[in-house]
Amino acid sequence: MLVSIIIITLNEAQNLAYIIEKVHLAAQFPSGNTIPIEIIVSDGGSIDGTVEIARNIADKVIIGPKGRYLQLNSGAKQAKGDILLFLHADTLLPVGAILRILYRLKNPLVIGGGFKKYWNWNTNIKISSFIKFASFWWQGLGNWLVRLLRTFPGDNAIFVRKSIYEELEGFRPLWICEDFDFSRRLKKYGMKRFIYIRSAVLTSTRRYEKYGFFYIILVWFWIYWMWRLGMPQKHLKSKFQNYMIKLKKNHQK
Repeated sequence: MLVSIIIITLNEAQNLAYIIEKVHLAAQFPSGNTIPIEIIVSDGGSIDGTVEIARNIADKVIIGPKGRYLQLNSGAKQAKGDILLFLHADTLLPVGAILRILYRLKNPLVIGGGFKKYWNWNTNIKISSFIKFASFWWQGLGNWLVRLLRTFPGDNAIFVRKSIYEELEGFRPLWICEDFDFSRRLKKYGMKRFIYIRSAVLTSTRRYEKYGFFYIILVWFWIYWMWRLGMPQKHLKSKFQNYMIKLKKNHQK
C-alpha cells in the first residue's frame, strides 16, 4: 500500500531537507526495510531555493499559487498513493509514523486521523519558567481537545484514505481553518473511524518565539472561534492579513 506524503512549502529551504529525512525514517521498519512512500512537495512560490532543494530529494515537485488549501489539493491531485498524509514543512514525523498509520488502517472501517502534537522549542532561546509551564499546560489541553473532538489542526499531520478524500472533494477553498473544516467533514463518517495516534509529531514554535507566545495563542483562538461562529472567509482573510502585517510592523520596531 503506497503512502503519499504531501508537504506544503513556502520559503522552507532551511527546513525541508531535515523534514524529508524524518519522513524517510518514519517509513522504516525496525528491521531497516522501508514502507513504499512517495514524497510530494507542493510549493506556493518560494524564492529562497526551496524548489531547487525539493527537486533533488522529493519524488514530485508542484509549483502553484500560494494558499494552503490550493497547495494541499494540488499535491493530492498528483498523488498515486492509497493513503494521503498532509504535512506542514515545519512538522517532524516520529519514527515509525507510517507503520502506525498502516497498522491502524488495516481496519477497513478506519478512514483516517491525525497525530498527537508536541511543540519543538528552539533550544537556543531562553524561555522563562512561566512560559514553559503555560506552554506545557496549553499543549496538554490542545491534545486533550483534539483527542476528544477529533478536530485536527494541519500541523497534527492529518492522514486519510484517498478514496475518502476524493469523496469529500478535498479541502474546501478556505483561506484559513481549511484543516478544521476538513476534519469536521471527516467526522460525518463517525468519530471512531477518524482516529488519534498518540505518538507525537513535533511542530515548530517559530511564530511563538518570534512574536510572543500569548499573543499568538490569543489571535489563533480568536480566528478559530470567528470561523466557528460563521464569519465569512473574506472577512477572516482580511483580519488574518491585518494581523500578519501588524505582527511584522511590531517586530520591526
